[in-house]
Amino acid sequence: MKISKWVDLSQEVEIEIGLDDVRGTLAESFAQVTKGSPGETGMLLAFNQIAMFMRAVTVKQIGMLNAQQRRTIGNFLAEQAKRFV
Repeated sequence: MKISKWVDLSQEVEIEIGLDDVRGTLAESFAQVTKGSPGETGMLLAFNQIAMFMRAVTVKQIGMLNAQQRRTIGNFLAEQAKRFV
């Protein structure tokens, strides 16, 4: 006897996304968080999208910022990280 079965294969892939895609995704995350009580799933989705954005920023792009801009951003991110520890 033979049966058919679907098998899901998960594989990490790298794709190019544009700045408009990033803006849209972050805007959606912001809307989810600010429109009331998004719940755990909504919060995790928003943080995942933010994390993907942060990982996508290259060293070269960071290097385009001046020292004060990098320091301001770094301090802000460190303060926010402390809230979750």
